Amino acid sequence: MTNGLQNCGWQLDVRRDGHIGRRNFLRTLGTAALGTAAFGYGMAGSPAGIRQLLAGQADELKKRGKSMILLWMDGAPSQHETFNPKPGSANQGPTKAISTKIPGVQFGEGWEKTAAVLDKIAVIRSMKSGEADHFRGIKLVKSGYPTNPAIRYPTWGSVVSMMKGDPNFDLPNYVRCGKPRIATRDIDHGVLGTRYASFKVDEPGKLPEDVVPVDTSTVMQRRMALANALDAEFARSGAEPAVQEKRAIYDRAKQFAFSPRLSTFDLSKEPEKLRDAYGRTVFGQGCLLARRLVEAGVPFCEVYSIGSTGDQGWDTHKNGFKENPLLANETDPGYATLLTDLSDRGMLDNTLVVWMGEFGRTPKFKPDGGRDHYAEGWVVGMSGCGIRGGQVIGATDKDGLKVTDRPIDVPDLYQSICKALEIDPHHEYITNDNRPLKLVEKGKVVEELFS
Repeated sequence: MTNGLQNCGWQLDVRRDGHIGRRNFLRTLGTAALGTAAFGYGMAGSPAGIRQLLAGQADELKKRGKSMILLWMDGAPSQHETFNPKPGSANQGPTKAISTKIPGVQFGEGWEKTAAVLDKIAVIRSMKSGEADHFRGIKLVKSGYPTNPAIRYPTWGSVVSMMKGDPNFDLPNYVRCGKPRIATRDIDHGVLGTRYASFKVDEPGKLPEDVVPVDTSTVMQRRMALANALDAEFARSGAEPAVQEKRAIYDRAKQFAFSPRLSTFDLSKEPEKLRDAYGRTVFGQGCLLARRLVEAGVPFCEVYSIGSTGDQGWDTHKNGFKENPLLANETDPGYATLLTDLSDRGMLDNTLVVWMGEFGRTPKFKPDGGRDHYAEGWVVGMSGCGIRGGQVIGATDKDGLKVTDRPIDVPDLYQSICKALEIDPHHEYITNDNRPLKLVEKGKVVEELFS
């Protein structure tokens, strides 16, 4: 951004979240006061003008500083055992309903910590997608678009990376903590290209082995020079676009590998008591890492919950009455502590936290508590970025079979996410195969989330 201060050689150091360091602010303001005469008597040089310029720059950076954390319940969580129990219904099974911080609103047992922070969460109980196949459901819910064989729609993390990320930032703009149970169901950058792909941390607290350089910067520079020479020859053969994309990725990788911000990934810097509160699981520590990354300026983090026992994750077709309590026990502390931690640090106003999976599970269950796929009446939790917590939106009937109030579709959800992040949903970008594509094609904002 260019303003009067910068034009006169004064640089204001405003952090990505829009906050100004106290010492830097006083130093800059003092310098500006001494040099007011240099501006003449115009708006730019007056104290009011300086204040306006400072406020304008801070407001713009705050807008860019909106971040999102997606808590992904891989396999599709049961609404009956999480945030929409049906006590008294034959479809509920043995999972008891518990009270929450909001009178009259109940959760399934095992979610006591999340129930205690419901004032920070808006729970949607009326999601409908019509897509109950894992592969297709994941593509729909993570991109906002239904499956189309002709277009590889990007996951939302890549979209936010494109729209909110700083290309000169020395950390990745999209970080994924944990990994999907089934790799073939995963979606990533799609038509946006590899520069918007996720940086994957399978075990929070540890960087992938190939990140930290094993050689000196001098050796790395020689290797890069050789690679650039080979790339130049390849580009002359007609591969210039591919070479440019590769160079951009290499430049980002080099910047990242030598960045002092790599310590953001080191969870040992956090108090042991706080790490315990998040839970010593991949999901819990992933939530803590996501908070650290957002605090450092990363605009999008995704944290996977797949459970640490068995291989079905939230895809509880069998042994649901046994598996759901285990899954809740691992997920509940991470979710609740993340919201509390963000709030305590003053970060929740600029961080959107979304809890969801690809659909829900059938109201009717098998003898062992297993439930099959169900795409009506599934649940989503949303917090931060202007979302009004402490409310429930939508409802299903007494047995959880049908949505009876305020049906919400996936495009509606993404329109609402765009509003929270201050992104234009109608923004069009050109895909890497030269197609114009809107961020969100249909849907309307769920205004209740913000009122």
